[in-house]
Amino acid sequence: MISILMPIYNGHEFIEESVLSILNQTFTKWELLIGINGHSENSDIYKEAKKYETKCENGKIRVFDFHKIKGKSTTLNYMIRFCNYNYVALLDVDDIWYERKLEIQQPFLDNYDVIGSNCMLFGDVNNVVPSIPSGNISNFDFSTVNPIINSSSIIKKEFCYWNSIWDGIEDYDLWLRLRKNGKQFYNCSEILVKHRIHNSSAFNSKGNHLNVDKLLESHNIKKHSFNFFNVK
Repeated sequence: MISILMPIYNGHEFIEESVLSILNQTFTKWELLIGINGHSENSDIYKEAKKYETKCENGKIRVFDFHKIKGKSTTLNYMIRFCNYNYVALLDVDDIWYERKLEIQQPFLDNYDVIGSNCMLFGDVNNVVPSIPSGNISNFDFSTVNPIINSSSIIKKEFCYWNSIWDGIEDYDLWLRLRKNGKQFYNCSEILVKHRIHNSSAFNSKGNHLNVDKLLESHNIKKHSFNFFNVK
């Protein structure tokens, strides 16, 4: 069983596409947690998301009004306590899964701590496949590129903690910490995610790629030819 986390502050206009891509998964042993953060209590965005609870039986979709919580990392850390299962998948609201995404990744869960996949970029950049490593990437040099697309990741719940200092590149910080601690990473070579590139997306709109140097320095890693295009 897999718990899917979808925190939402911006990008709620894409929720229909992202939720539908979960409902269409061939692997059906999942629950979806949608957390609306940083908006007023009982906001229109919360009400819009709330209607998706009725699209699944047995409470497979739950929507939370985190009106007192700000920031993606803080929201994710809070959502973890509501997860019923030991594996956590992430889907940013502006991204989309292909229907066999979870089915293809599921066989790797027993042997790896983080499982990702390749992706297709769309939106402002159309039909571009970024160059990221595939297979067992546990020994890959994480200082040259963020090798795990955030919306492709499945993580053992026990390792889920995001540092709010690095909001915008919080996923990359998590991978660096887990890599330093010897955790095992695997990327499926298949394209299982559509990753939306647009001006208002979290990484692109805030210039968070400029913080990559600081992040690497905090991990005592010397930057060399880092490709931040794949970081979200």
